[in-house]
Amino acid sequence: MTAELKQDGSLELQIKRTLPFSRELVFSAWLQEEHLVRWMGPSEAINLGLVEIDPQSTGKYRFGFDDKDNPEQRAYVHGEYLAVERPERLVFTWIWEAPLPDAEVVTVVTVEFSEVERGTEMILTHQKFMDETSCERHQSGWQGTLDKMESYLKKKVF
Repeated sequence: MTAELKQDGSLELQIKRTLPFSRELVFSAWLQEEHLVRWMGPSEAINLGLVEIDPQSTGKYRFGFDDKDNPEQRAYVHGEYLAVERPERLVFTWIWEAPLPDAEVVTVVTVEFSEVERGTEMILTHQKFMDETSCERHQSGWQGTLDKMESYLKKKVF
């Protein structure tokens, strides 16, 4: 996991994971509603309560995150798929909605999937953060989310 200051002043974070699953399975988990609702969210207390997804280039998505500790408040993020290259690469914008910090700030997520001896290496790169606080918050969120994804895939029989 790394964070890097880019020439334009924005920050970028990168997280690498090796998962003991096929590249096709890991890729599909990112684009199918029945899988996303089981793992997308930064902790066991925060899960998807809303999934709207059109998983193709120029397709849109919108997620609503529910917090078990604060059930009256749903946090929304939306974006557009800029590239869906099965099973190698996903690129999508990531835009939080008000009243959250960073509302309407457009960041970009790229997820690359490579076959390796032990399964799939997944590299998640999240770009265009304007400050360290936001970058750190997303780093923590993605770490928790990817932990949940790995746990889900280990339990799931496909």
